[in-house]
Amino acid sequence: MMTRMPRTAETRFRSVNRILPWALIIAGVVAMNDGFGLTPARGAVRAPILAGSWYPDDPAELRRTVERYLEGGTTWIQPPVALIVPHAGYVYSGPTAGRGFAAVRGQSFDRVFLLGPSHRASFKGAGLSDAHAWKTPLGEVALDRETISALSKEKGFEMTAAAHAREHSLEIELPFLQVALKPGFRLIPIMVGHIDAALCKEIATAISERRGERDLIVISSDFTHFGPDYGYVPFRDSVPTRLRALDEEGIGAIREMSPAKFVDFIVRTEATICGVSPIRILLTMLGGQEMRVETLGYAQSGEILGDFTNSVSYAAIALGAGRAEEAASPTAARTPDPVDAPLTEREQEYLLRIARDAILSAVRGLPAPPDVPPEEFGPYSPIRETRGVFVTLTENDRLRGCIGSILGVEPLFHAVIRQAINAATEDPRFEPVGAAEIERIHIEISVLTPPRPVEGPDEIVVGKHGVVLRKKGRQAVFLPQVATEQGWDRETMLASLCRKAGLGPDEWRSGAEFDLFEAQIFEEPRKSH
Repeated sequence: MMTRMPRTAETRFRSVNRILPWALIIAGVVAMNDGFGLTPARGAVRAPILAGSWYPDDPAELRRTVERYLEGGTTWIQPPVALIVPHAGYVYSGPTAGRGFAAVRGQSFDRVFLLGPSHRASFKGAGLSDAHAWKTPLGEVALDRETISALSKEKGFEMTAAAHAREHSLEIELPFLQVALKPGFRLIPIMVGHIDAALCKEIATAISERRGERDLIVISSDFTHFGPDYGYVPFRDSVPTRLRALDEEGIGAIREMSPAKFVDFIVRTEATICGVSPIRILLTMLGGQEMRVETLGYAQSGEILGDFTNSVSYAAIALGAGRAEEAASPTAARTPDPVDAPLTEREQEYLLRIARDAILSAVRGLPAPPDVPPEEFGPYSPIRETRGVFVTLTENDRLRGCIGSILGVEPLFHAVIRQAINAATEDPRFEPVGAAEIERIHIEISVLTPPRPVEGPDEIVVGKHGVVLRKKGRQAVFLPQVATEQGWDRETMLASLCRKAGLGPDEWRSGAEFDLFEAQIFEEPRKSH
């Protein structure tokens, strides 16, 4: 039974605060610096509290990390007006945030209005920072003190220095802004507490009156917080697929550009989106305007962790007037099709090469080589899309390692590097691949379509469908090629899948759930012996 939440819009928004301390756990906090919880002196620099835990504290490593995440997205020639981006630790939400901030990469803005929810402090309205600059390992960003001072005199605003000192939702975005934007922008950090409809309008109006054409709005928000830790379990079956559908419904409400429809979605579904209030302010500011709303990235922590008992969703969304298409080559001119656009032969060769390079580095004890896709692969190449992928290693035609992710959590070319290393070094069924084996290792890559739930096993086509089976809290997956390679019919394949999940061989016949997916499979040329 799911925990019931307050039914009215305003009390519903207040109840969201109870899920927020748990976001610290799922985001991967391991340490805070000595300044955590301290109130900076007026005019002081607000020091980072997340460096070394949620993101790297070494400046060079931090810059490389952010740049790698930014490579997963596409820069808009006409920059968006606003972004909605997630705020967990970078290992969880960094790839998704990078796809959002990539839209403004290399752009110049006068100011950035940065709004996020308060996870640690309870207050009403919008909280302002009285520091003169905010700092990360990449340096300081000056605040627009004049605008902040003016806002502090408006209804609904107050100085909340102590709350800012302890909050993560705004700081986590700052390194992305420092790397993505041209230097020189000033920051206006605004933490949002409890608001009702009247206060939302007051705050939105005050910001709108001061926002210029060369300003960017950034809303920091994670999406659905699912599981008993968050008091939100609206369903127990097909969790990854149903979570995605729930999040897409919320994004659809945002796409309508109507704060009333977004509020209705929250009240009706009781969705635990921590940035409800900042998003509501954004829609109040921009509502009624014709604007392109595009989802640039999406991920779920349950997929990253391999456990959907508790899961937080991350989405990157851009709001703007559209973008000019880039067309430098036939590949670059490809229009986006994130579901099943096939990879070209050149794209396949590229992914196989970087997979082998990554394995070579791993077995030699070296870090994964940095990689930026060649310019011939344009902004809509599937290698830049968030795709599920498995990397399979064989040696003398015998399995040597196979690891991957059914749901995409990062750009495909990054995922191939990570899963190639995992297949070579982390598959618990095998010892890590040794340097002496490299020449005998054969690499196969399976790029997946998003899984879809089906009514039962009768819909499975052997050799075409990969299958995810779930029952009694257990789960197992076979790629489409497994049954064909083993010479199995459907019943034999399902019995083997049950055994892999730790179930009896006939338990697929009743009470089991199935998701199906397809795969584009390609491999290195076979060596002649």
